[in-house]
Amino acid sequence: MTSGSLRWASLLCLGALLLTGAANAQGSTTTSTPEALRAERRMRLVKVWGDVRFRHPRAFSIPAEWDAAFLSALPKVEAARDAESYAAAVQGMLATLGDGATRVEPETPPTVSSKPPTLRALKSWEKDVLVLDLRNLLGPQGYASLQELEGTLDADAAKARAVVLDLRMRGLQRYGVSWMVARLLPHFIDGELSVPGLRALRHDGLRPQDDMQSFYRSEFKVPTAEVVTGTPGKKPALLVFLVDGDSAIDLSILALRARGKALLVAEGPLDDGAMNTQDSLPLGEGYRVLLSLDEPVLPLEPDVSRPVRARLEGPDEGMRQALLLASRPPKPKALAALSRPTAAWRPEPSYQDSLYPSRELRLLAGAKLWTVVRFFFAYPELMDRPWESRLPVLLEKLDAAKDATAYVLALAEATTWLQDAHTRVRGHPELQRFYGVIPPVWVTDLDGKAVVVKVRDAASAQGLAPGDIIEKVDGEPIDARARRFAPYVAASLPGYHRDMTLLLALGGEEGSTAVLGVRGAQGRKEAKLIRTPRAKLPPPTGASYRVMEGNIGFVDLGTLEVEQVPQMFEALKDTRGIVFDLRDYPRGTLWALGPYFDVKGSRPYAVYERPYVGGPRHVGWVKSVDALAEKGTPKYRGRTVTLIDSRAISQSEHTGLMLEAAADTVFVGSATAGTNGDVTQAVLPGGVTFYFTGQQVRHGDGRQLQRKGLEPHVMLRPTVAGLQAGRDELLERAVQLLSKEPAQKTAASNR
Repeated sequence: MTSGSLRWASLLCLGALLLTGAANAQGSTTTSTPEALRAERRMRLVKVWGDVRFRHPRAFSIPAEWDAAFLSALPKVEAARDAESYAAAVQGMLATLGDGATRVEPETPPTVSSKPPTLRALKSWEKDVLVLDLRNLLGPQGYASLQELEGTLDADAAKARAVVLDLRMRGLQRYGVSWMVARLLPHFIDGELSVPGLRALRHDGLRPQDDMQSFYRSEFKVPTAEVVTGTPGKKPALLVFLVDGDSAIDLSILALRARGKALLVAEGPLDDGAMNTQDSLPLGEGYRVLLSLDEPVLPLEPDVSRPVRARLEGPDEGMRQALLLASRPPKPKALAALSRPTAAWRPEPSYQDSLYPSRELRLLAGAKLWTVVRFFFAYPELMDRPWESRLPVLLEKLDAAKDATAYVLALAEATTWLQDAHTRVRGHPELQRFYGVIPPVWVTDLDGKAVVVKVRDAASAQGLAPGDIIEKVDGEPIDARARRFAPYVAASLPGYHRDMTLLLALGGEEGSTAVLGVRGAQGRKEAKLIRTPRAKLPPPTGASYRVMEGNIGFVDLGTLEVEQVPQMFEALKDTRGIVFDLRDYPRGTLWALGPYFDVKGSRPYAVYERPYVGGPRHVGWVKSVDALAEKGTPKYRGRTVTLIDSRAISQSEHTGLMLEAAADTVFVGSATAGTNGDVTQAVLPGGVTFYFTGQQVRHGDGRQLQRKGLEPHVMLRPTVAGLQAGRDELLERAVQLLSKEPAQKTAASNR
């Protein structure tokens, strides 16, 4: 496609955007009270701020300045007495970008009545300077006249020392002759002209704000340069383009200027809107924002600037300057001086010293949180309520926060709206005080009771055993404590949410002792729990794998290390089957385990989708699949059963996806947490880090995993009686299944 074709496509896109603006004018904001109007304007400001932050090609390199622009604009927007002052406040924020093409303008441009400009002839000569007034080609006969002109240009170019092309469109059809430049240009250039395109910012997921390893990235995308090939023959030494604020400027003009073969004379200011792609964002009240989505690699700068003429039919100073340049051109500028620098990615400021941020900073936190979810959350379609509807409530809660605790809890509550157990806020001291340290036990809800399932460290849990029912914590009913945490716990499924609130109800200051009122197998008793972080617990003891009665293998994926995988399969290669215990977080063994199972030809075990944001393509999705690579490892051909419950989350569920596809495993237990996908994060004022899932994960056949979890083939929950008797009822059922199944071929042979 030629650069002229690209320019024409951009004009068609712009026409569609102008129609969109007209449609938006019909839906302008109407509010009944000053408070409602103020809230509506505030939300519009947040949306515009977020669009610019992740779609404008410069904003990502000035995060601190862009934050400051919001903080400055917010009180002005809220205090605006009329639509004009509201629009001016938003324009003040946009001015930070230094991009005149990103601006506020009326949805319906005002009608300007003026006489049309006086045109020269389509083709005339000023001594040895050829002057082309391309505006003569407007109208129904324009295309025929263009074809006739093209037939004479090679001969004219051979005689001309310079050419002046008049592209000024003020008072005429805006942008109307720009596409003609690409048609005419080959007659005026020698050889080939490389024309760089428009570069746009692209976000492949949300790049984390710290040094966290991630494949999410932000980068500039630049299309392959177009090439314009000149016609044979002698060519003029210089082209002078005469433009104004209504001219569309073909990218080839910038390429000629960079080569030293063209000059620009401008009447009035120029900006990238003369050539780039823009989106129209509604502001309401009769206004909209034009947002630049890309920018030329070469800058748009006039060589001579003249003020806008008051009268189009008067003396033509612009043409006089153009002819002067054509007769006595200045010394060409070096190409290096004409190249536009590439903006650098910079992390967001965290405002760590503002533990209780100002009102404006609190609302900025809301703008940041809402915006990153809007663009980069992996599962927007699975939320119970549209994210759009959450913005006013979020801003109101942050506005009303009376202290640091209320501020961070408002953020924590907002995380629950995503219904994603990866979502959380961390890093603020009030958050640590609120959540505390969870003791080293696992508690689950069985028939409405908080039942101990596992004691991770006996030394920290005096008098507590599996099957104990916890009724009180430090003298308070555990359900009452759990209810305090319930509004601030993000979860994908109700079971996981309930279990997490029960665990948090046991929490408190690190090192403190929780006194528990417990009902055990022998009746009521008191137990004590030392609140010890999991990171400080002694390493688990006992074998990660073993052969059980009936020649059935058992593997604890919560303790199995990657380096143990080959010896584990060697030890279990002749077993009738293997039980994998996924009721704890695995240690990255998924990718080591897979090749030993995939006897069916590397079926995909996971499907991924992550957001792709920026530029003209507002939001899209990058799709990929994960399959086990073909390896020459021995293949285990016995049956497998995998034990699951709500403790299985994220990598645990991913391991289950692999076992499902590669080993046809049978799941026994209850649904997992229903949360999988690579996590990303943003920083919020007060030193708060906001984590959430940035990439979708589905079953290998495309079925939904998030908010469903791995669903058991055999539904089974432990019982209080079984736990008190020291039984693992899920494991017993798995052994029963494998014992009944016909024995498979157990020889560990290569495929």
